[in-house]
Amino acid sequence: MRTKQLSNSDFFISPVRFGSSAWEQSLAPIHRTLELLGRMSHAAATILSVVLVAVIAWFDYVTGDFSLALFYLVPVVLASWNAGPVSGWFIGVLSAAAWLVGDSALSRAYGHPLMPYWNAAMLALIYGIVAHLLSTLRRLQAELQERVERRTAWLAEVHHRVKNNLQIISSLLMLQAEKLSNAADKAVFDECRDRIYSMARLHEQLYSSGEFSDLDFAAHLREMAEMLVRSHTPQGCTLVLDVRADPVAVDLDTAVTLGLIANELLLNALKHGLSGCPAGNLTVELHGGNRNQMTVRDDGYGLPPGFDAGKNAGLGLELVLGMTRQIRGEAKIENDPAGGTRTTIFFPSLLSSETAKTEPQPKPTYHD
Repeated sequence: MRTKQLSNSDFFISPVRFGSSAWEQSLAPIHRTLELLGRMSHAAATILSVVLVAVIAWFDYVTGDFSLALFYLVPVVLASWNAGPVSGWFIGVLSAAAWLVGDSALSRAYGHPLMPYWNAAMLALIYGIVAHLLSTLRRLQAELQERVERRTAWLAEVHHRVKNNLQIISSLLMLQAEKLSNAADKAVFDECRDRIYSMARLHEQLYSSGEFSDLDFAAHLREMAEMLVRSHTPQGCTLVLDVRADPVAVDLDTAVTLGLIANELLLNALKHGLSGCPAGNLTVELHGGNRNQMTVRDDGYGLPPGFDAGKNAGLGLELVLGMTRQIRGEAKIENDPAGGTRTTIFFPSLLSSETAKTEPQPKPTYHD
Protein backbone atom coordinates (compact mmCIF):
# COMPACT_ATOMS: atom_id res chain seq x y z
CA MET A 1 0.00 0.00 0.00
CA ARG A 2 1.37 3.44 -0.88
CA THR A 3 0.06 6.41 1.06
CA LYS A 4 0.81 9.93 0.05
CA GLN A 5 1.01 12.76 2.51
CA LEU A 6 -1.64 11.93 5.09
CA SER A 7 -4.52 13.96 6.41
CA ASN A 8 -7.24 13.21 8.92
CA SER A 9 -9.58 12.02 6.18
CA ASP A 10 -7.00 9.49 4.96
CA PHE A 11 -6.99 7.55 8.22
CA PHE A 12 -8.70 4.18 8.00
CA ILE A 13 -8.15 0.48 8.58
CA SER A 14 -8.17 -1.94 5.67
CA PRO A 15 -9.37 -5.32 6.88
CA VAL A 16 -7.54 -8.36 5.56
CA ARG A 17 -9.64 -11.28 4.34
CA PHE A 18 -8.18 -14.76 4.47
CA GLY A 19 -9.32 -17.10 1.67
CA SER A 20 -10.80 -20.47 2.56
CA SER A 21 -9.13 -23.65 1.34
CA ALA A 22 -10.44 -25.86 -1.46
CA TRP A 23 -11.15 -28.58 1.10
CA GLU A 24 -13.39 -26.24 3.10
CA GLN A 25 -15.20 -25.19 -0.08
CA SER A 26 -15.81 -28.82 -1.07
CA LEU A 27 -17.35 -29.53 2.34
CA ALA A 28 -19.59 -26.45 2.24
CA PRO A 29 -22.69 -28.32 0.86
CA ILE A 30 -22.36 -30.93 3.62
CA HIS A 31 -22.07 -28.22 6.26
CA ARG A 32 -25.15 -26.44 4.91
CA THR A 33 -27.11 -29.71 4.91
CA LEU A 34 -26.13 -30.47 8.50
CA GLU A 35 -27.04 -26.94 9.57
CA LEU A 36 -30.43 -27.31 7.90
CA LEU A 37 -31.05 -30.64 9.64
CA GLY A 38 -29.89 -29.17 12.93
CA ARG A 39 -32.51 -26.41 12.70
CA MET A 40 -35.40 -28.85 12.22
CA SER A 41 -38.13 -28.87 14.86
CA HIS A 42 -38.75 -31.97 16.97
CA ALA A 43 -42.01 -32.74 15.16
CA ALA A 44 -40.48 -32.30 11.69
CA ALA A 45 -37.52 -34.53 12.58
CA THR A 46 -39.81 -37.24 13.94
CA ILE A 47 -42.12 -37.14 10.90
CA LEU A 48 -39.18 -37.27 8.49
CA SER A 49 -37.73 -40.21 10.41
CA VAL A 50 -41.04 -42.12 10.16
CA VAL A 51 -41.12 -41.49 6.41
CA LEU A 52 -37.54 -42.77 6.07
CA VAL A 53 -38.44 -45.90 8.05
CA ALA A 54 -41.37 -46.53 5.69
CA VAL A 55 -39.21 -46.03 2.60
CA ILE A 56 -36.46 -48.38 3.86
CA ALA A 57 -39.04 -51.00 4.87
CA TRP A 58 -40.60 -50.82 1.38
CA PHE A 59 -37.18 -51.38 -0.23
CA ASP A 60 -36.54 -54.20 2.20
CA TYR A 61 -39.84 -55.81 1.23
CA VAL A 62 -39.37 -55.31 -2.53
CA THR A 63 -35.83 -56.64 -2.73
CA GLY A 64 -36.17 -59.50 -0.26
CA ASP A 65 -32.63 -60.62 -1.07
CA PHE A 66 -30.67 -58.89 1.70
CA SER A 67 -31.45 -57.28 5.02
CA LEU A 68 -31.47 -53.47 5.31
CA ALA A 69 -31.21 -53.44 9.12
CA LEU A 70 -28.15 -51.19 9.03
CA PHE A 71 -29.98 -48.54 6.97
CA TYR A 72 -32.54 -48.05 9.73
CA LEU A 73 -29.81 -46.30 11.73
CA VAL A 74 -30.30 -43.22 9.51
CA PRO A 75 -33.81 -42.33 10.79
CA VAL A 76 -32.78 -43.36 14.32
CA VAL A 77 -29.82 -40.94 14.22
CA LEU A 78 -31.95 -38.18 12.68
CA ALA A 79 -34.67 -38.48 15.33
CA SER A 80 -32.24 -38.84 18.25
CA TRP A 81 -30.10 -35.87 17.25
CA ASN A 82 -32.93 -33.47 16.50
CA ALA A 83 -35.84 -34.62 18.67
CA GLY A 84 -34.23 -36.23 21.73
CA PRO A 85 -34.01 -39.70 23.27
CA VAL A 86 -37.77 -40.38 23.46
CA SER A 87 -38.22 -39.83 19.75
CA GLY A 88 -35.05 -41.82 19.07
CA TRP A 89 -36.31 -44.81 21.08
CA PHE A 90 -39.68 -44.62 19.30
CA ILE A 91 -38.07 -44.63 15.86
CA GLY A 92 -35.77 -47.46 16.97
CA VAL A 93 -38.70 -49.67 17.99
CA LEU A 94 -40.56 -48.71 14.82
CA SER A 95 -37.50 -49.56 12.72
CA ALA A 96 -37.16 -52.97 14.33
CA ALA A 97 -40.84 -53.68 13.71
CA ALA A 98 -40.56 -52.48 10.10
CA TRP A 99 -37.52 -54.71 9.56
CA LEU A 100 -39.44 -57.66 10.96
CA VAL A 101 -42.45 -57.04 8.71
CA GLY A 102 -40.62 -55.83 5.62
CA ASP A 103 -38.04 -58.60 5.20
CA SER A 104 -39.97 -61.40 3.49
CA ALA A 105 -36.93 -63.67 3.59
CA LEU A 106 -36.97 -63.93 7.40
CA SER A 107 -39.30 -66.93 7.41
CA ARG A 108 -36.85 -68.85 5.19
CA ALA A 109 -33.67 -67.67 6.92
CA TYR A 110 -34.42 -68.99 10.40
CA GLY A 111 -35.42 -72.47 11.41
CA HIS A 112 -37.20 -71.46 14.61
CA PRO A 113 -40.29 -69.27 14.18
CA LEU A 114 -39.43 -67.09 17.21
CA MET A 115 -35.87 -66.21 16.07
CA PRO A 116 -36.95 -63.26 13.86
CA TYR A 117 -38.77 -61.74 16.83
CA TRP A 118 -35.74 -62.22 19.05
CA ASN A 119 -33.49 -60.55 16.47
CA ALA A 120 -35.99 -57.71 16.08
CA ALA A 121 -35.92 -57.18 19.84
CA MET A 122 -32.10 -57.07 19.76
CA LEU A 123 -32.23 -54.55 16.92
CA ALA A 124 -34.65 -52.41 18.90
CA LEU A 125 -32.25 -52.53 21.87
CA ILE A 126 -29.28 -51.57 19.68
CA TYR A 127 -31.24 -48.72 18.08
CA GLY A 128 -32.26 -47.56 21.56
CA ILE A 129 -28.67 -47.54 22.79
CA VAL A 130 -27.62 -45.55 19.72
CA ALA A 131 -30.46 -43.10 20.37
CA HIS A 132 -29.41 -42.69 24.00
CA LEU A 133 -25.74 -42.13 23.14
CA LEU A 134 -26.53 -39.62 20.41
CA SER A 135 -28.95 -37.70 22.62
CA THR A 136 -26.34 -37.55 25.38
CA LEU A 137 -23.71 -36.37 22.89
CA ARG A 138 -26.06 -33.67 21.57
CA ARG A 139 -26.80 -32.48 25.12
CA LEU A 140 -23.09 -32.34 25.98
CA GLN A 141 -22.39 -30.48 22.74
CA ALA A 142 -25.06 -27.90 23.56
CA GLU A 143 -23.63 -27.44 27.06
CA LEU A 144 -20.10 -27.07 25.65
CA GLN A 145 -21.30 -24.57 23.06
CA GLU A 146 -23.02 -22.56 25.76
CA ARG A 147 -19.85 -22.51 27.86
CA VAL A 148 -17.75 -21.47 24.87
CA GLU A 149 -20.15 -18.63 24.03
CA ARG A 150 -20.18 -17.51 27.66
CA ARG A 151 -16.38 -17.62 27.84
CA THR A 152 -16.11 -15.71 24.56
CA ALA A 153 -18.46 -13.05 25.90
CA TRP A 154 -16.39 -12.79 29.08
CA LEU A 155 -13.15 -12.46 27.11
CA ALA A 156 -14.68 -9.76 24.92
CA GLU A 157 -15.82 -7.90 28.02
CA VAL A 158 -12.36 -8.19 29.58
CA HIS A 159 -10.64 -6.81 26.49
CA HIS A 160 -13.25 -4.07 26.26
CA ARG A 161 -12.66 -3.05 29.87
CA VAL A 162 -8.88 -3.14 29.41
CA LYS A 163 -9.21 -0.90 26.36
CA ASN A 164 -11.42 1.53 28.28
CA ASN A 165 -9.00 1.61 31.22
CA LEU A 166 -6.07 2.31 28.91
CA GLN A 167 -8.03 5.13 27.29
CA ILE A 168 -8.74 6.60 30.73
CA ILE A 169 -5.01 6.51 31.50
CA SER A 170 -4.31 8.19 28.16
CA SER A 171 -6.83 10.93 28.96
CA LEU A 172 -5.27 11.48 32.39
CA LEU A 173 -1.84 11.85 30.79
CA MET A 174 -3.26 14.38 28.33
CA LEU A 175 -4.81 16.41 31.15
CA GLN A 176 -1.56 16.32 33.09
CA ALA A 177 0.46 17.34 30.02
CA GLU A 178 -1.70 20.43 29.54
CA LYS A 179 -0.44 21.74 32.90
CA LEU A 180 3.21 21.49 31.81
CA SER A 181 5.02 24.43 30.29
CA ASN A 182 8.18 22.62 29.23
CA ALA A 183 7.96 21.30 25.64
CA ALA A 184 10.33 18.39 26.37
CA ASP A 185 8.16 17.24 29.27
CA LYS A 186 5.06 17.41 27.10
CA ALA A 187 6.82 15.32 24.44
CA VAL A 188 7.49 12.61 27.03
CA PHE A 189 3.79 12.53 27.94
CA ASP A 190 2.86 12.34 24.24
CA GLU A 191 5.15 9.37 23.71
CA CYS A 192 3.63 7.58 26.69
CA ARG A 193 0.16 8.23 25.30
CA ASP A 194 1.21 6.78 21.93
CA ARG A 195 2.41 3.59 23.62
CA ILE A 196 -0.80 3.26 25.60
CA TYR A 197 -2.89 3.92 22.49
CA SER A 198 -1.08 1.11 20.67
CA MET A 199 -1.97 -1.38 23.41
CA ALA A 200 -5.56 -0.14 23.63
CA ARG A 201 -6.13 -0.58 19.89
CA LEU A 202 -4.86 -4.17 20.02
CA HIS A 203 -7.39 -5.04 22.72
CA GLU A 204 -10.10 -3.29 20.70
CA GLN A 205 -9.17 -5.32 17.61
CA LEU A 206 -9.42 -8.53 19.62
CA TYR A 207 -12.90 -8.02 21.05
CA SER A 208 -14.17 -6.58 17.77
CA SER A 209 -13.00 -9.57 15.72
CA GLY A 210 -14.06 -12.19 18.26
CA GLU A 211 -10.79 -14.09 17.70
CA PHE A 212 -8.90 -14.18 20.98
CA SER A 213 -6.14 -16.66 20.16
CA ASP A 214 -4.32 -14.56 17.56
CA LEU A 215 -4.78 -11.51 15.35
CA ASP A 216 -3.48 -10.09 12.10
CA PHE A 217 -0.71 -7.65 13.01
CA ALA A 218 -0.59 -6.09 9.53
CA ALA A 219 -3.78 -4.05 10.01
CA HIS A 220 -2.57 -2.78 13.39
CA LEU A 221 0.86 -1.83 12.01
CA ARG A 222 -0.71 0.04 9.11
CA GLU A 223 -3.04 1.98 11.39
CA MET A 224 -0.26 2.84 13.84
CA ALA A 225 2.06 4.11 11.10
CA GLU A 226 -0.63 6.35 9.63
CA MET A 227 -1.59 7.72 13.05
CA LEU A 228 2.00 8.53 14.06
CA VAL A 229 2.84 10.11 10.71
CA ARG A 230 -0.27 12.25 10.94
CA SER A 231 0.53 13.48 14.47
CA HIS A 232 4.37 13.50 14.56
CA THR A 233 5.56 14.54 11.10
CA PRO A 234 8.31 17.16 11.57
CA GLN A 235 7.20 20.70 10.85
CA GLY A 236 7.96 21.77 7.28
CA CYS A 237 8.62 18.20 6.11
CA THR A 238 6.65 16.72 3.21
CA LEU A 239 6.52 13.08 4.14
CA VAL A 240 5.50 10.06 2.07
CA LEU A 241 4.56 6.89 3.96
CA ASP A 242 4.83 3.50 2.27
CA VAL A 243 3.40 0.50 4.17
CA ARG A 244 3.97 -2.97 2.73
CA ALA A 245 2.43 -5.32 5.27
CA ASP A 246 1.65 -8.97 4.58
CA PRO A 247 -0.91 -10.75 6.79
CA VAL A 248 1.00 -12.10 9.79
CA ALA A 249 -0.86 -13.83 12.64
CA VAL A 250 0.59 -13.34 16.13
CA ASP A 251 -0.67 -13.97 19.65
CA LEU A 252 -1.72 -11.10 21.92
CA ASP A 253 1.52 -10.94 23.94
CA THR A 254 3.65 -10.82 20.80
CA ALA A 255 1.29 -8.29 19.21
CA VAL A 256 1.56 -5.92 22.20
CA THR A 257 5.35 -6.17 22.24
CA LEU A 258 5.64 -5.74 18.47
CA GLY A 259 3.29 -2.77 18.63
CA LEU A 260 5.49 -1.06 21.21
CA ILE A 261 8.61 -1.84 19.17
CA ALA A 262 7.06 -0.42 15.99
CA ASN A 263 5.87 2.64 17.93
CA GLU A 264 9.41 3.38 19.16
CA LEU A 265 11.00 2.82 15.74
CA LEU A 266 8.49 5.06 13.97
CA LEU A 267 8.83 7.82 16.57
CA ASN A 268 12.62 7.59 16.38
CA ALA A 269 12.53 7.95 12.58
CA LEU A 270 10.13 10.90 12.73
CA LYS A 271 11.81 12.75 15.61
CA HIS A 272 15.46 12.13 14.79
CA GLY A 273 15.94 10.59 11.35
CA LEU A 274 13.71 13.04 9.41
CA SER A 275 13.73 16.09 11.68
CA GLY A 276 14.77 19.17 9.69
CA CYS A 277 14.38 17.47 6.31
CA PRO A 278 12.22 19.38 3.76
CA ALA A 279 10.99 16.05 2.36
CA GLY A 280 11.32 12.42 3.28
CA ASN A 281 10.18 8.86 2.81
CA LEU A 282 9.22 6.46 5.56
CA THR A 283 8.85 2.79 4.65
CA VAL A 284 7.32 0.14 6.90
CA GLU A 285 7.40 -3.52 5.89
CA LEU A 286 6.05 -6.71 7.45
CA HIS A 287 6.69 -10.12 5.90
CA GLY A 288 5.77 -13.57 7.19
CA GLY A 289 7.34 -16.99 6.88
CA ASN A 290 9.23 -19.36 9.12
CA ARG A 291 10.93 -16.25 10.47
CA ASN A 292 8.83 -13.10 10.41
CA GLN A 293 10.41 -9.77 9.61
CA MET A 294 9.39 -6.17 10.39
CA THR A 295 11.41 -3.29 8.90
CA VAL A 296 11.22 0.48 9.48
CA ARG A 297 13.33 2.53 7.07
CA ASP A 298 13.74 6.28 6.52
CA ASP A 299 15.88 8.30 4.10
CA GLY A 300 16.94 10.88 6.66
CA TYR A 301 20.35 11.67 8.12
CA GLY A 302 21.22 8.14 9.19
CA LEU A 303 23.23 6.96 12.17
CA PRO A 304 26.20 9.08 13.30
CA PRO A 305 29.71 7.68 12.72
CA GLY A 306 30.78 5.25 15.41
CA PHE A 307 27.24 4.75 16.69
CA ASP A 308 26.93 1.68 18.91
CA ALA A 309 23.37 0.66 19.68
CA GLY A 310 24.53 -1.27 22.72
CA LYS A 311 26.20 1.80 24.26
CA ASN A 312 24.68 4.92 22.73
CA ALA A 313 21.03 3.91 22.60
CA GLY A 314 18.50 6.23 24.16
CA LEU A 315 15.43 5.14 26.06
CA GLY A 316 13.49 4.38 22.87
CA LEU A 317 16.15 2.04 21.41
CA GLU A 318 16.74 0.44 24.81
CA LEU A 319 13.05 -0.43 24.88
CA VAL A 320 13.30 -1.82 21.34
CA LEU A 321 16.28 -4.04 22.20
CA GLY A 322 14.77 -5.24 25.46
CA MET A 323 11.38 -6.06 23.94
CA THR A 324 13.04 -7.79 20.98
CA ARG A 325 14.75 -10.15 23.42
CA GLN A 326 11.40 -10.63 25.14
CA ILE A 327 9.85 -12.14 21.98
CA ARG A 328 13.05 -14.11 21.28
CA GLY A 329 13.77 -11.99 18.27
CA GLU A 330 16.77 -10.32 16.72
CA ALA A 331 17.30 -6.62 15.99
CA LYS A 332 19.42 -5.27 13.16
CA ILE A 333 20.06 -1.49 13.20
CA GLU A 334 22.16 -0.08 10.36
CA ASN A 335 22.58 2.73 7.85
CA ASP A 336 20.69 2.04 4.64
CA PRO A 337 22.89 2.00 1.48
CA ALA A 338 20.46 4.44 -0.16
CA GLY A 339 20.71 6.81 2.81
CA GLY A 340 18.99 7.03 6.15
CA THR A 341 18.46 4.39 8.81
CA ARG A 342 17.04 0.90 8.51
CA THR A 343 15.96 -1.20 11.48
CA THR A 344 14.84 -4.81 10.99
CA ILE A 345 13.24 -6.96 13.66
CA PHE A 346 13.27 -10.73 13.11
CA PHE A 347 10.89 -12.74 15.28
CA PRO A 348 9.56 -16.33 15.30
CA SER A 349 6.34 -17.18 13.54
CA LEU A 350 3.24 -18.23 15.46
CA LEU A 351 3.74 -21.88 14.42
CA SER A 352 7.33 -22.01 15.64
CA SER A 353 6.83 -19.99 18.84
CA GLU A 354 6.24 -23.10 20.98
CA THR A 355 9.47 -24.67 19.70
CA ALA A 356 11.36 -21.43 20.26
CA LYS A 357 10.42 -21.42 23.95
CA THR A 358 12.59 -24.49 24.52
CA GLU A 359 15.61 -23.07 22.71
CA PRO A 360 18.28 -20.75 24.22
CA GLN A 361 17.28 -17.10 24.05
CA PRO A 362 19.17 -15.35 21.21
CA LYS A 363 20.87 -12.03 21.66
CA PRO A 364 20.10 -9.14 19.30
CA THR A 365 22.79 -8.16 16.82
CA TYR A 366 23.67 -4.62 15.88
CA HIS A 367 25.21 -3.34 12.67
CA ASP A 368 26.42 0.20 12.39
